[in-house]
Amino acid sequence: MKRLSILLTAVFILVLCLFGSSYAKKKPKEIILPLIIDLSGPYAPITAPAFSGFSDAAEYVNQQGGVKGVPLKPLIRDCGGRVNVAISHYMGFREMKPKPLTVFISVSAEGEALRERIVEDNLMAMSVPGGTSIYPLANTFGLYPLYQDMFGGFMDWVVENWDFNKMGRNPRIAILTWDTTFGRAILTPEVDDYAKKKNIDIIDKVLFSIRDLDVTTQLIRIKMKKPDWVYTNIAVDGAVAIAKSAQGIRYKIKLGGNTTFDWSTIMLGGKIMDGATLVCTFKSWDDAADPGIKLITKWFKEKKRKPTERTLVYQLAWANVLTMQKVISKAVDEVGWDKLDGAAVKRQMEKLKDFSPLGLTYYSFSPRKHAPGKGYIAQIKNGKIIPISGWRELPDLRPAKHR
Repeated sequence: MKRLSILLTAVFILVLCLFGSSYAKKKPKEIILPLIIDLSGPYAPITAPAFSGFSDAAEYVNQQGGVKGVPLKPLIRDCGGRVNVAISHYMGFREMKPKPLTVFISVSAEGEALRERIVEDNLMAMSVPGGTSIYPLANTFGLYPLYQDMFGGFMDWVVENWDFNKMGRNPRIAILTWDTTFGRAILTPEVDDYAKKKNIDIIDKVLFSIRDLDVTTQLIRIKMKKPDWVYTNIAVDGAVAIAKSAQGIRYKIKLGGNTTFDWSTIMLGGKIMDGATLVCTFKSWDDAADPGIKLITKWFKEKKRKPTERTLVYQLAWANVLTMQKVISKAVDEVGWDKLDGAAVKRQMEKLKDFSPLGLTYYSFSPRKHAPGKGYIAQIKNGKIIPISGWRELPDLRPAKHR
């Protein structure tokens, strides 16, 4: 009898050793969403509202059941726009128990710096798409289309509205942008080749510091070359610096930009931003009748968010949380809770086709394409961003070797 008791005890211990870790990995109490965001640095006017956006979106999603009954919990760290601080926060995230599945990155240079580490740690990331944060292919997906793709969409619109016979020449575009990973993202051979294909002359490329609040010297140089459009790949202070400097030299500039040229820019610059033409990738806050905008506006008001938080990134936070709910749920369906990891989430991201969280944007990915590709043309009129086209596919201007 004693031997039988010892035998049964040994068998019980063996079962625990074999299956105990699996039982421990059953449905967790919560799923942490690690977020590295500039809340206090140069990008803060546009990115800081992510704090409220993630909080509100997570509460909404958790009221809908979270991920199969498990709540999502945003864990936000402020990088201040500094790469070394972002890396430090990431190193803290990777040591968490249990290990996170995903990470969110709000600054291009940080996405570049963490790209290889994210692969080594088997996480799935969503990042702003500057520099090499997305390509060569790794584990990172774009929060919106590549900056060069949006510039390509702008060039499409310019040509659609240009009468070559009447004008007797090609449209001319000058580039004036930040000397940062973000700003320089449109300075690629693929962009130059696409301009030639569309019969557009890129007549100048001028850089300025992210700290510069006056670009008069740069604009005088550009004005002498008589561009039809000045295109910029920047946000907030930079766009306002261009508009104010142009006003100062009485230069009636026709300014073009992308989705990051948003309501935070309008709030800072006021009426001088009117007339800018943008390639947008998220619904306009000013489309008050849209169901998705109605829903997030309701939450925005109920939570008493500040008017300055009504930016692109508040919407982007909602889209990210809803996307994480979708792909993590699908990953659980595929592998179960016990085998859930970043690789399983990545596989589900690569299966998304025209996924439109609340109709705010569109996400389509594949094993060969990790950046979405839809946008629309809008113009700033009377302090509002007004769509002037429907959603359209943007040109794919990633390097051919990454296609």
